[in-house]
Amino acid sequence: MLQQGIIEKVDGVSKWVSGIVVAPKGSDDIRICVDMRRANLAVEREHHPLPTMDDFLPHLGDAKVFTKLDVKQAFHQVEISPESREITTFMTRKGLFRYKRLMFGITCAPEIFQKLMEQILSSCDGVIIFIDDIVVFAPTKELHDLRLKKVLDRMRKFNVTLNKEKCEFAVSEISFNGHRLSGSGIKPMHDKLEAVKQFREPNDAEEVRSFLGLVNYVSKFIPNLATISEPLRRLTKKDVKFQWGCNQQKAFELLKQSLTHELTLGYYDVKCPTQVIADASPVGLGAVLLQTQEGDSRIISYASRSLTAPEKNYAQTEKEALALVWAVERFHFFLFGRHFDLITDHKALETLFGPKSKPCARIERWVIRLMSYKFRVIYKPGKSNIADPLSRLIKQVHMKLDESTDTEEYIKWIMSYAEPKAIKLKEIEEKSETDIEIQAVKKAMAEGSWINDVSAFKIFEHELSFVGGILLRGTRIVIPEKLREQALKLAHEGHPGMTLMKRRLRAKVWWPKIDAEVDVFVKKCRGCILTSALVPPEPLKRTQLPSAPWQHLAIDFCGPLPSGHHLFVIVDYYSRFIEVEVMKKIDSSEAIKRLKRIFARFGLPLSVTADNGRQFISDEFKEYLCTNNIQLISTIPYWPQQNGEVERQNRSLLKRLIISQNEKGNWQEDLQDYILMYHSTPHSTTLKTPAELMFKRNIRDKLPSINQLLDGDHEDVDHEVRDQDAREKWKGKCYADNKRHAKVSDVKEGDDVVVKRQIVTNKLATTFEPVAYKVVDRKGSEVTVQNPNTGTEYRRNVAHVRKVPPGVFKAASATPSSPPVQTLPMEETQAPKRKRTMPNHFLEYDLSEE
Repeated sequence: MLQQGIIEKVDGVSKWVSGIVVAPKGSDDIRICVDMRRANLAVEREHHPLPTMDDFLPHLGDAKVFTKLDVKQAFHQVEISPESREITTFMTRKGLFRYKRLMFGITCAPEIFQKLMEQILSSCDGVIIFIDDIVVFAPTKELHDLRLKKVLDRMRKFNVTLNKEKCEFAVSEISFNGHRLSGSGIKPMHDKLEAVKQFREPNDAEEVRSFLGLVNYVSKFIPNLATISEPLRRLTKKDVKFQWGCNQQKAFELLKQSLTHELTLGYYDVKCPTQVIADASPVGLGAVLLQTQEGDSRIISYASRSLTAPEKNYAQTEKEALALVWAVERFHFFLFGRHFDLITDHKALETLFGPKSKPCARIERWVIRLMSYKFRVIYKPGKSNIADPLSRLIKQVHMKLDESTDTEEYIKWIMSYAEPKAIKLKEIEEKSETDIEIQAVKKAMAEGSWINDVSAFKIFEHELSFVGGILLRGTRIVIPEKLREQALKLAHEGHPGMTLMKRRLRAKVWWPKIDAEVDVFVKKCRGCILTSALVPPEPLKRTQLPSAPWQHLAIDFCGPLPSGHHLFVIVDYYSRFIEVEVMKKIDSSEAIKRLKRIFARFGLPLSVTADNGRQFISDEFKEYLCTNNIQLISTIPYWPQQNGEVERQNRSLLKRLIISQNEKGNWQEDLQDYILMYHSTPHSTTLKTPAELMFKRNIRDKLPSINQLLDGDHEDVDHEVRDQDAREKWKGKCYADNKRHAKVSDVKEGDDVVVKRQIVTNKLATTFEPVAYKVVDRKGSEVTVQNPNTGTEYRRNVAHVRKVPPGVFKAASATPSSPPVQTLPMEETQAPKRKRTMPNHFLEYDLSEE
């Protein structure tokens, strides 16, 4: 295609990218089909009218000699303007390409090509054109040859290439646009009526009802219908034994003749709405072409055929899909280039033939074949399907159809491509025959009942198909359980990582929970473990969103304020709902007293996260929480980020207090206004108000609003919040890690380290204490260091220690040398307070506890 100038390489980024389906074509060639279903939604139609037989008939009155010409690769002979090529971009393993020529699959292609051919042959007499089919006609052979020569000269001038194998020259009769053209006039094609003429006799009452349903559809054109059909209707009555006799046979033959009578079949009119009704039975396919003419539905044509042996093994969904594809292609001359409705009694096909479907390999190929048609699939119940008798009452004959063979060859070609090189298809088929899970799926597809054992396959129901004994999901082979370990070993040859190994497997095979098994397999690979590199940054540990409100809380003191007050802040991790208590006294007893008051309103939580302030590590506070079965989670000393939710709230509260002081306001009243505003405003992370997540309702504030009930249940809201929370936290994590240039610390148990000086006694003091400690434990970002002389242990964040070579510093001593240098302070040591003065000497708060 590159050599012929049909496509070209795309360099850079494209706004339009479609997928492709590669199908075998003959024995030595393949066909590239671009999936343009989504792109076609943006293509504007040419709105050039396609001609009909009514347009052709006035010109054929004296025609005796005919030539039928077929344009070779018709659409590819038309060049696409450079500014319009981007929408045809498609993706391959060799990069992006796009079409330089008009392509199969673009919905506007028929109108464009029809317009161009009419312009090329506008000066030629005795010519009718329907897209890529051209008919030259004349009353005499001599005039016919002159007209044909002029047509061929015009085509040579404009470089139009013909397909010699499909052309018919100087004949007395041709088939064109669903009709037979000859010197004696125009006649309908025999196959319009052949399907009904070959009806076999019904075998039961249900088949009789189906046949009568088709008859009733054209009842207004059948005289004495009630009298003729009475012997047949008698067989459909309840408690009447089915017995086919002479009267029934005679009535059946008369009704068949009525269905094929010229008064019954209508003439096709391009201006009328068109429908194709298709149906599939266990033995055959049936289709009816309908049009609404002058308010009545008229049957234009019938069609039916038997299923081949491989097709009879298809799942019912595949049979119904095959009926739609076969019906459209069967009525191609009536439908190509026009909009029509495709009626089915199988509900799933509405989705499978949609632009976002992910069907199995067979149906995917059929969907691609219909891309050049403009239609919509509509579901109607089976009782109204008049194509049912055409699919059931056909005579059973052995048929070998090219399209069926082509489809089966396509599936076999996919399987050959997807075959793991060290696992033979024969071995996969043998193991599948004895695999309990795959056999259960086969039974479920046949019966339509999905049990719990194969529920993992249920969501991919329409992507599954069987070829022989091998199960496919789309274009991938489902590996039996006994071969999955071998498939994992094959995919891990060369020791790819998890992502690359998953991509390698997904290209060819699949089974439930394949990604999880890949993760476990790679993590157990000894070679990968020994050679894996350390992750550069020390990742942020985001708090997992609790399952319900008021389960996990964060608490902290903010202050002191100039008035001597402190703010006791409580935050709910799930809803971000906050409680603020203004306190003068901040010991354990007062904290417990305030918590009791709050817990009485909202209930007891499961856990409380707090820093290492004296109020929260006292025996009295721990005893209170233990008595109420509340877990206390203490943060790492000097690492307030571990309790970031409440720290962020402290910053917001201080901002409002500073504004209040600057505006000479009452800070306690302004504090309450802020809390009301905060509780009724959607949070930036969850996009829900804290009150809504806390109480399942929005609280009323000063702004006017209409109370609305939440759509859906709480579980749906919870999923939405959880996803939003995860997205925002991930963005924050990436931003923070990048900004901090975070790297994984190589400090481990047994290393000698120096520890950051937490209390700076003078401006000339060093960053780290000039003594060495021994690392005795590390859990994540938390390390425990020990004084080798005294055995005293301290907990610190890994960012506060630095690894040093052994022997560079003396071991930590209980008694520092002179001049005295303060060593690592114990957590219980009361540090001198460092005060920060706010504008107007208003806000001063103690930072030593943090």
